[in-house]
Amino acid sequence: MTQEAVWYKTQLPLDVINSFLEETSLEEELEESTLNGKVLVDSAVRNSRTAWVPNTNWIAGFCYHFILKANEENFKFNIKSFGDRFIQYTSYEEGHYYNWHTDSEYGESDSVRKLSFSLQLSEPTDYTGGQLEFLTDNDHRFMAPRNKGAIVIFDSRVRHRVRKITSGHRKSLVGWIEGPQWK
Repeated sequence: MTQEAVWYKTQLPLDVINSFLEETSLEEELEESTLNGKVLVDSAVRNSRTAWVPNTNWIAGFCYHFILKANEENFKFNIKSFGDRFIQYTSYEEGHYYNWHTDSEYGESDSVRKLSFSLQLSEPTDYTGGQLEFLTDNDHRFMAPRNKGAIVIFDSRVRHRVRKITSGHRKSLVGWIEGPQWK
């Protein structure tokens, strides 16, 4: 049976994650969240700040390894590549959230988002609230792991949200893998 989401404890050393955050200076580039880098997101739907990492950065290749592994072992989708030239760095601080949504409504004209991923860049103790939560078609809810370095890969059609941060700072990288239109 195919799972809606799978995750891996990547074994990415914490000092490597910290070095990535320092070398990219993403906290200095944060802006209000937009859709496809163009239109500001309705704050009733989402309240966070984002910056963008080129998908040519080494961390994209690291994530893609796990995406291919999850696709081969679980999803078996016809996928092509990253849908955008960038991966989204998302910063959630106290009061920030992202309400229920799917990622599948976005994508290039000749393809659709098929897989989404989230790489956790914060320690679980860095924040309270802010869980990445999923909701299946039969109303089953489950939470993604919060371990720093854990990557969650999921079907872009699955409803999910980031619950409101009650204290601290949650950091993650998210991205989308596209493929041909569903048949």
